[in-house]
Amino acid sequence: MEKERQKTQIEWYDNPNIITNLIIIFIGIIIILSQSFAINNNLSTGEILRSIINHNSLYLILLVYFVGLKTKIGKKYFDFFNVFLILLYFINAITSILTIFQSFSLEALVDCVLQLVLFIYLFHTMFRRTRIWKDFHLSKSPFSEIKNDAYFSSVVILASILWAVDLIVTTTPDGTILTCLDTAFLLLFDRYIFLYGCFLENKEKRINLSACIEGGNEAGGDSKQGMEGIVHNITDSVGDIVVHTQEIIKDNISKEASNDISDKQVKKPIKRTIKNINKKIDRTED
Repeated sequence: MEKERQKTQIEWYDNPNIITNLIIIFIGIIIILSQSFAINNNLSTGEILRSIINHNSLYLILLVYFVGLKTKIGKKYFDFFNVFLILLYFINAITSILTIFQSFSLEALVDCVLQLVLFIYLFHTMFRRTRIWKDFHLSKSPFSEIKNDAYFSSVVILASILWAVDLIVTTTPDGTILTCLDTAFLLLFDRYIFLYGCFLENKEKRINLSACIEGGNEAGGDSKQGMEGIVHNITDSVGDIVVHTQEIIKDNISKEASNDISDKQVKKPIKRTIKNINKKIDRTED
C-alpha cells in the first residue's frame, strides 16, 4: 500500500494546480509591493500610474489569464486564452527588441533573448494539437524539433542570468525584492509551460499507442483468418491424401491376400504409413 501511495503522490512542482496557485499569489504580491514601494517613495500620481502601466500592466493581464483558468469559461475556452497570452508575449518580445536600439546594455540584451525564447516556447507549446498548428504545418518548423526539456532549461538559465545582472544594477532594497519576485514568477511560469508541454506529449503517446493497437488488432485479425484458411485448406488436402492412400492400401491388401502373403508383412507398412500421415496432420494443424 505504501509503494502504491508513493507512486500516486505528485511533487508540488509537477502539480499544475499548485503551480497556477503560486503564480497567482506571486503576481498579487508583486503588484501590491510595487505599488506600496511607489507610494513610500513619495511619487506623484502620474508617476504611480506610469509605474502601473510600465511594470504591472503585464502582471495585471497575466493575473486575469490565470484567474480565468480557474473558472468554467477559462477551461472551456482554454485555447482562446492561450492565443491571447501568445499575442501578449509577442508584443513584449517586440518591445524588448526596440529597447535594445534605444539603450543597449547587458540587462536589455539578456531580457530580449529571454522574451524571444519565451515567445517561441509559448507558440510551439500552446498551439500544438490545435487547428492553427495543423493548418499552417507548424510541425515542420525548426523550433518544433527542440524538446520541451531544452526550452525549460534555456528559460531557467536566462532567467538566472537576468536575475544576477539585475542584482548588480539595482541599488535599492525595493528593487532587489522586486527583482527576486520577478525571477520567481518567471521560473514558475516556465514550469507551467513545461507541464503543459509534458501533458501534450503524453497525450500524443497515448493516441499513437491506441492507433498502433487498433492497427495491430486489424492486422492480427486478418493474419489469423488467413492462417486459419491456409490450415483448413492444407488439412482438407491431407485428408484427401489419407483417403486416397487408404484406398490404395486396401487394394494392396486384397492383392497381397490373394497372393497368400502373411498378415504381418501387410500390417506393418500400413500402420507405419497411417502413423506418418497422422503426424503430418497434427503438424499442419499446429
